[in-house]
Amino acid sequence: MKVLFFEWNAFMQKGIQSAMKRLGIKYDVYRYIFTDWDKDDAFVDKFEKEVRNGGYDTVFSVNFSPLIADVCNSCEVHYISWVYDCPLHIRRTETLQYNCNDIYFFDRQQALKYRNDGVTGSHHLTLAVDTGLFGAEKTLSMMHTPGFYNCDVSLLGQLYKSDYEYLLGPLPLYYRGYLEGLLSAQMKLAGGYILDEMITDSLMEQLNVWYKKSYNIDTENASEKVMGGHSAFIKSEIKSEGAKVKKEELTYAMCCEATGRDRFMALALLQNRCRVNLYSSDKNEKLNFVNNMGYADYYTQMPQIFAGSRVNLNISLKAIQSGIPLRILDIIGSGGFVISNIQTELFEYFEPDVDIVMYEDMKDLIQKTLYYIEHEQERMAIVKRSVQKVKEAFSFDERIKKMLLD
Repeated sequence: MKVLFFEWNAFMQKGIQSAMKRLGIKYDVYRYIFTDWDKDDAFVDKFEKEVRNGGYDTVFSVNFSPLIADVCNSCEVHYISWVYDCPLHIRRTETLQYNCNDIYFFDRQQALKYRNDGVTGSHHLTLAVDTGLFGAEKTLSMMHTPGFYNCDVSLLGQLYKSDYEYLLGPLPLYYRGYLEGLLSAQMKLAGGYILDEMITDSLMEQLNVWYKKSYNIDTENASEKVMGGHSAFIKSEIKSEGAKVKKEELTYAMCCEATGRDRFMALALLQNRCRVNLYSSDKNEKLNFVNNMGYADYYTQMPQIFAGSRVNLNISLKAIQSGIPLRILDIIGSGGFVISNIQTELFEYFEPDVDIVMYEDMKDLIQKTLYYIEHEQERMAIVKRSVQKVKEAFSFDERIKKMLLD
């Protein structure tokens, strides 16, 4: 087997390449940064020559690229992609159906949806973490040291300034109220997802009548107005569809809005009770007592942040219906303690309050966070068990074997 590993600014790549080396899989690296994941003629020409001239059997990438799929389909080369994004941020979803594809989604419901939509190469595979790379064992050996922890609570990630308000704006009160009710219900539902079922095709047709009335959506400026400045992907999709808002765009905006509200609420309720650090490029002036530490690098800073925080919060993007997000594995892989919202796939690997802590609602999150800040021995015992669990069940070697060698 000869593998061409496509490298870009993605997570997990060091762990994947280390595993391939340990398993004796020969691979070359092709590095490129897309500005548009759906159209880049210069890349396609150059990459196709690389694939054909190199005699590769397989191309491997983190996350799915329509352009790589185009090349592999043309060259009749196997294309493996391991996806940590949910949802996929691509426009040309028809490329998912190429016969050359094997696409591994970490969210079981996402994989099932695509398979039901005719993507025969859709599979479910949980993500992985390299505890050696992120220093879990070092953390376990040092966490009893006085002064080891530098803050009580950390949250690393976006506050999600979504397009939801722009999509809500043109609608009459009835539809605004309906969407707000759905959003509120989704926020209160622990471990479940209702937006796909409740936002029907019929509803989208009705909403698009109002979008069309409110905006001259054939113009460049109207697309900006409808979608705001948040997502180039969504704006491009809107323009290509004559500014017809798709169900996927509305549900994604609602997921971002719900997640942003949850993260803000958690930080707001904790900021006067303990020392809270936020690692994000996003800011909110109302979080006066939260220390906004800015962006943190994935490899050089993130593991130290997770290890040095008594409690790390994982408040998953609502679009992740069942899967175990990479953030949870990164925290545990760094030797950090995590409190997470309920993700149903967590129960397949972890026992609640034994090797992971999950919360049901905001009140539960605040209570458990404050409890575990004070109860150090219980917290450390859970960390030790969770690290052992991810070492046993979430290794890169096992995942790479399944994708490349089975």
